[in-house]
Amino acid sequence: MTRAVRNLHKMIRRWHKTIGLIIGLPILLTVVTGVLLQYPQLFGPDSETTTAITVDPMQTDHWLRGTNFGLHHSFDQGLTWQEAPLMWSPGTIQKLVFSPIDSRLIYALGSDALLFSRDSGRIWEILHLNFPEDIGWQQFMDLNLGQDGTMIILTRGGLARSQDGGLSWSTKNWASDGQESHALTFIHDLHTGFWIGTFGPWATTVTAAGTILLMCSGFLLVFLGKKNGRRSRD
Repeated sequence: MTRAVRNLHKMIRRWHKTIGLIIGLPILLTVVTGVLLQYPQLFGPDSETTTAITVDPMQTDHWLRGTNFGLHHSFDQGLTWQEAPLMWSPGTIQKLVFSPIDSRLIYALGSDALLFSRDSGRIWEILHLNFPEDIGWQQFMDLNLGQDGTMIILTRGGLARSQDGGLSWSTKNWASDGQESHALTFIHDLHTGFWIGTFGPWATTVTAAGTILLMCSGFLLVFLGKKNGRRSRD
């Protein structure tokens, strides 16, 4: 090996180490934060946030407030609040709607379920949504009630409509036929690990942990190069 080739080899190795150190830290932070996003419980309990509010059309002093944890009543126009007991967790409350046909009937749309009350919000039940079997779960976003009893639920994947009080449903544009949507879903599932089922997130975490260990050991090899003689041979 000629002197020029050896010098070029040394320069390439130095630049390789320098570039590795520069881009290695951001990659390491990205991997670590990506894993942490899959386990939000590690950051402690979430703070309660109001996500929906409405006023009883028959009792203007009676307000209802939805949060990311549940439902609350106020009988003094929002000055004081008391929690409404729920037997089911609907997720974050997205919308609170009084029926235009019966003002005692209230719907509470959560991100995961639809609850209803026949007595102005004292007792809540879950409305089992009989969506078509080929429709997968989609996060609920909004709810609208028509004067004729029509119910429309907006989800992440489209619309669901019922004209019989939620007994049967028809869907529209639930699954987008655009390639971009499918690609984004695939990338999301690939990143989180859900594409391989229940054990996907664990596999993703183990892979990320291995990547972190390899990168940390690479940093150590660079900084400890002088002690093991590699720097002297350069």
